[in-house]
Amino acid sequence: MRTDPATLEIMRSYFNSIASGMGHVIERTSYTTFVKESADFATALASPEGDFYAYPRSVGVTIFLGLSLKKAIESCGELEPGDILITNDPYTTDGLATHLPDVHIIKPIFHEDKLISYAWAFVHCSDVGGLVPASISPKATDVHQEGLRISPVKLYKRGHLNEDVRLLIEANSRVAHLNYGDINAMVAAVNTAESRLETMIEKFGAEAVTLASQDLLQQGEKRARNVIANIPDGTYSFHDYLDDDMLTDIPVRLAADITIKDSDIKIDFSRCDSQVKSAFNLVTNGSRHSFMLQGLINYIISEDPYIPINAGIIFPVEVNAPTGTIVNPAYPAAVGVRHSITMRLYSVILGALSKALPENVPAAGAGQAAIVVLSTLNKNTGNQNMAVVQPLGGGGGGQSDMDGVDGIDHSSGFLKNTPIESLEQHIDILVHRYELMPGTAGPGFHRGGHSIRLDFEAVRPDSMVTARGMERMRFQPWGINGGRAGISGEVVTNPDTNDEKIEEKINVLTLREGDIVSIRTPSGGGWGNANNRPPHLVKKEVEDGLLSIKAANEIYGVVLEEEATGDFRVDEKATEKTRQLMEDKPGSFWDFGQKREEYEKEWTIEASDELARLLQKIPPSERWYRKKEVHERLVNQKNITRDAVAKIWSEWSEKDEGGNER
Repeated sequence: MRTDPATLEIMRSYFNSIASGMGHVIERTSYTTFVKESADFATALASPEGDFYAYPRSVGVTIFLGLSLKKAIESCGELEPGDILITNDPYTTDGLATHLPDVHIIKPIFHEDKLISYAWAFVHCSDVGGLVPASISPKATDVHQEGLRISPVKLYKRGHLNEDVRLLIEANSRVAHLNYGDINAMVAAVNTAESRLETMIEKFGAEAVTLASQDLLQQGEKRARNVIANIPDGTYSFHDYLDDDMLTDIPVRLAADITIKDSDIKIDFSRCDSQVKSAFNLVTNGSRHSFMLQGLINYIISEDPYIPINAGIIFPVEVNAPTGTIVNPAYPAAVGVRHSITMRLYSVILGALSKALPENVPAAGAGQAAIVVLSTLNKNTGNQNMAVVQPLGGGGGGQSDMDGVDGIDHSSGFLKNTPIESLEQHIDILVHRYELMPGTAGPGFHRGGHSIRLDFEAVRPDSMVTARGMERMRFQPWGINGGRAGISGEVVTNPDTNDEKIEEKINVLTLREGDIVSIRTPSGGGWGNANNRPPHLVKKEVEDGLLSIKAANEIYGVVLEEEATGDFRVDEKATEKTRQLMEDKPGSFWDFGQKREEYEKEWTIEASDELARLLQKIPPSERWYRKKEVHERLVNQKNITRDAVAKIWSEWSEKDEGGNER
């Protein structure tokens, strides 16, 4: 390292101030509620090689720090002062843009004609065309149905706006004025970064600034390696499921085999299911991509809270993600709901690490970040008006040292809720409820976080709701170390009326005037045996209205008496007796919930491994159909084995003209 530690820490503060300041510019100048209220944006400074060396810890979303600008930069040829690039295309940026609504802005920053850094920003734009308002339909079957693709191109050339690019972008959105307002906010942000970095160069010199940015990446890597080195060497495996792909009822399996050797870590995703026909695919180009690694990144940051937040954190990681798997799909796979993969992989990575570090890993959180969007027609112009109602997560998983956070899952990327007052000001909606759901936390010594319930009314006819990323409606968030699973989510229309209906996961839901949608999220799983939870904490839950007296007794064995004052008192003798009578045999380390246990009795882990292996022998475009065919052939069979899958495969497998297996 070429910068002395004290100076490097000073430079780090300057860089972080610039990167955070960019985010504050976007907060204050953006147009849409999803950006300025929910904070679905990010900003950073990147090295000339395209790696983020300064990434804000608390401004915007936190899941982009390991992405690389390299491919996007190279696509635009020679860059000059005043150029600003724009892109939203996953396939021509190696997954920098992870789906089409995420629009990225990149500005090269020069000093005396030498490239010093890049300023980068992204926002989730409200609409880029496609099948549905807000552009994201889980049932899209290729990326072209999801909206306008912008390969990396210069939005500004030497400081001058490229009007052709602007017009093309505006012509492909239902809310062009909102999109362009957010894009201008990003342009203001990267211009601000340029100005402030120039001031920093005047103070410290260009060489010192360049060396410090490189040294911060090295420091991030070194400290990440220190954390990894404390994980016992070995190979640790885990898998989890998406409920389905919304075109079939077949679960989608995500699996990881993590190998630790000293301070190196290799993660093999080859046992993941093949890419699907719907929009649940994540473009990574098979490289280390922070959307696959967020569980590991958060673990490292938790173990070393003062580590520099930059791409160096994932430099020790080697990834194997074969082409045609759901984590490395082949073009033109649809990708709109890619964050569902991110959140499930978060649980998979932590589940694997828990086998090495059972005390350090939390139970599963809600595992979703459902972005609920309402679209209405302007009665005067007929134009579409749309707004994100809420980014709905759910309860966090219980941890060894604390309860799960109510209503917030640590894997959701730190999206903020939209204030109801702001929401009702921006779109025709009436919110009836937005609250925690009592009695929903996964029981444990440290319970999971409670679910959220959101009820809202459509106050205009032909209102339309989309909700990408709804998950854990079938498979529960798992409990760990003897803790119990959280609850699944559900969607109900017109609750407590004669028209009440339990809905499937929302793709597009068309509402009549006065219809009410009630979304109930999953909760977090519990950590540790619920029978050991301190009675005073159970009592407080009851006093807070989050747990009934009956549940306190039946789940936790705590006997409470209500006093004349309305307060509660723990009957210690009755509690001790009740807990002694409760089942005391050691429970399983995991509680995956009934639905997953039933599924894995039908489809064994070995059978799923075999099918994933066989599917990799055929072209990616055929895999979803073949997986569907194998499942249909075995639909009524129980305890499906590796041999059963191999037999079905061999029956339809044909030879090509060269005599090779298809």
